Amino acid sequence: HKCGNEKEKSVHYITLAASQGDAEACGMLGDFFMRAECGLTNSLTLAKHYSEKYFEDAVEGDPCDNPVPAFNFSLALFHLCLERYEGILEIPGYSPIPKSLFWARRALKVDPTNDFVIKFISMVENEAKSHCTNCREGAEGSSLKRCVRCLGAWYCGKECQVQHWKAGHK
Repeated sequence: HKCGNEKEKSVHYITLAASQGDAEACGMLGDFFMRAECGLTNSLTLAKHYSEKYFEDAVEGDPCDNPVPAFNFSLALFHLCLERYEGILEIPGYSPIPKSLFWARRALKVDPTNDFVIKFISMVENEAKSHCTNCREGAEGSSLKRCVRCLGAWYCGKECQVQHWKAGHK
């Protein structure tokens, strides 16, 4: 969605529609803030907010028919946590990895050829499965087991999985 000559007016009406609960308008605003389009500045916080509202406000059909809000939400969540926790992503109960991967996978279901989504999922999974999520031991020479619930955490064994679960991974 590119903005026309009257971008300020179109952003005004899109914002008004979003404030009235229009899911498509929320999705558009999330994309505008993610890409800094239509005279708006890049804001991960607002991109996350409007992309998330897209799913809350959707009333008809599957809200994931549009992969853009799902991927924008995934990216914004991931990068906001990177900023907030100074690059540490695997804080029990606060890790963006499971939720970010969930939404990226939802976007990929709708658009299975999207190279950006494929590369993002691959990058996050490769980094996460390079070490145990709980004890941080490297995966060299050992195979880590993936959490079957969130599909976004890897453990060297059941003991680490139980410890991590008790620490807040739920």
